[in-house]
Amino acid sequence: MTDIWTKDILDKVVAWLEAAYPVEGCGLILENDGEYRVLECENLADKYHQMDPEQFPRTAREFYIIDPMEFMRAEDRGERVAVVFHSHADVGDYFSDEDVNAATLPRDSDDEPLEPSHPGVDYLVVSTREDGADHATLFRFDEEEEGFPSVLEIEIEDGEYELSTVTS
Repeated sequence: MTDIWTKDILDKVVAWLEAAYPVEGCGLILENDGEYRVLECENLADKYHQMDPEQFPRTAREFYIIDPMEFMRAEDRGERVAVVFHSHADVGDYFSDEDVNAATLPRDSDDEPLEPSHPGVDYLVVSTREDGADHATLFRFDEEEEGFPSVLEIEIEDGEYELSTVTS
């Protein structure tokens, strides 16, 4: 799991998300033949909100939408989406109900099991504040738990990262 989390990758993710503050930034980490790269994506939440505020009541301050075509373009280039990342501005790096909804297939009722919309893809949430990013947590779908427990925590301080694996 840690091969992906180089200082270069983390620097790019954090810089992009800090630049987005005070709204949520987002992007993808793509893999091809064991090499990873960061794809910075536009957060489309405000555009969707302007077009249809009833269906999309949240703005980019508290929500993110990545163009679904980015997933198809990556596949066309022979790349695999390894991680979807986004920031939470001023509220911490938890995996929200909205995050779960975005990462799973629609269900007719809460009695149906959760199914990931992108199997094998992890989700990194980065906490951003006015003075920069301070923490990140990686979430991975667990079929037995039917949810997204945290699997990696990253302390961020002065451009340095301390990774710790979360054991259940």
